Amino acid sequence: PIFAAYAEEHGERWAGAKALSMDEAMAQMPEIERKYAIECEEYNNVLYGVNDELAASAKLEQEQLAKLADVGELQGKLDSSELVAIDSSSAVMKAEAVGKALEEMDSVRDKAVDVVMATKLPALEKKK
Repeated sequence: PIFAAYAEEHGERWAGAKALSMDEAMAQMPEIERKYAIECEEYNNVLYGVNDELAASAKLEQEQLAKLADVGELQGKLDSSELVAIDSSSAVMKAEAVGKALEEMDSVRDKAVDVVMATKLPALEKKK
């Protein structure tokens, strides 16, 4: 039933599709790439928020990093490159920035999971 609903919704969405020229497609690429990056980030938030195994592992690693920050060892590990923190495409070298990111991670992940879990799929709603 879920696949059939998905297939029906897929058909409806693609019914009005139009072909693009290469120039039109290339003009749309920056916006598509921007949206793709956002989607990947949100996917990771949901993945680590819904999958119990991954969530437990991520939580443990977060706690270990928070403990290092609390006892003042995180900055030394960043300075020596024993630990490397990455934000987008650049290294984060300040323990304060890593600590702040750790604090924000839980709330962002929980919010993303709540949004996804509250989403109603139109194709599934029609079948009820």
